[in-house]
Amino acid sequence: MARKSKKQSGKEAIVTESVRTLEVPQPTTDVVTEKKVITTEPEIEIRKPATLAQALTEPSVAVVKNKTRVKSTVQKRRVA
Repeated sequence: MARKSKKQSGKEAIVTESVRTLEVPQPTTDVVTEKKVITTEPEIEIRKPATLAQALTEPSVAVVKNKTRVKSTVQKRRVA
């Protein structure tokens, strides 16, 4: 059996759609600042004789070495 179509009344409904406006984003730039801090710290190293004969005749020697360390910091900032 075929379906019977439903009859609509003579009134027509007016459908309106709301219009949405999109905000245009402002261009942004990222500002990156990088700082490097170099520090020199003394480091003490004890040097011992290599062989038994040297250990019996020579004492161990303390040597001061300069050790450099590099510390970098990065800061990011967003500018509109």
